[in-house]
Amino acid sequence: MRLPDALRAMTDKIEDITRSTVEATVALAREIQHSVAEQPGSSTDMFLLPSVKTVLQQHIKTSLSQTPYCSGAGFASHIASTPASQEFWVLEWWYKRADGVEQVNLELDQATQQRLDFRTFEWFRHSPPDGQAYIHGPYVDYICNTSYTLTSAVPVYSKGQFMGVAAIDMLVSRIEDELLPYARQQRVVLTNLDKRIFFSTWPRYRVGDLLDTGELQQCYQSDYFRLYQL
Repeated sequence: MRLPDALRAMTDKIEDITRSTVEATVALAREIQHSVAEQPGSSTDMFLLPSVKTVLQQHIKTSLSQTPYCSGAGFASHIASTPASQEFWVLEWWYKRADGVEQVNLELDQATQQRLDFRTFEWFRHSPPDGQAYIHGPYVDYICNTSYTLTSAVPVYSKGQFMGVAAIDMLVSRIEDELLPYARQQRVVLTNLDKRIFFSTWPRYRVGDLLDTGELQQCYQSDYFRLYQL
C-alpha cells in the first residue's frame, strides 16, 4: 500500500525517533561494557564502587545530552546473594530537566527496593540481536516519571557474564507532540508490534490499550511499530 505524503512524513519521523534512540541505547551499553571490562574481575559487585558509579554517571549524562527524544537514561543491575551477603538491586538513573539533568532519588533501603526487581521487567529480561534494542511499552513508569513511557533497552555483558541493562526512556507525550503535525487530517493509530497503542488521532483508541484492528488496515510496519489507517 502506497502511503500518502503526510503519512510518509509521519513514518519517517517515527523512524527517526526510534533509530536515534536505539543507536543511543546501543552506544550507552557499549560504553558501559568497555568501562566494565577495564575493572578487575567480572562481578556485578563493582557497581557498588564509587569510582564505577562515577563512570556510569558520566556515560548516562552524555547519552541524555546527545539524544534529542529521550526523557531519562540509566543502567540497572542485580547483584546476586552470596553466603556472605544478601542480594542487591542497583539502578543508576538520570532524567532531563529544563535546566539540565538530575538523578532520580532511589536511595531506599533494600527491603523497599526489592519492589524494583528488574528481573521481572520486560525491558530487563529481553536480549535483542546485536546492534539493536528491545523497546518495551507503552507502559506507565511508576518508578521514575509516572507517565506513559517507551523504554529502549540493551543488555551489557563482560567476559560472557550478564552485568545489567542500559536503557533510555521516551515519553509518549513527547512522541505525540512530534507526530501530531503530520497526522492532524488523518485517522491513524500507531502501536508497538504487540498492537498496544502509543499514538492515535481517534479519541476512541486510547494510549495503552490493545488495538482490536477490526475496521482498521495496517499500512506500515517497521522493526518496532505498526501503523493502521481507516
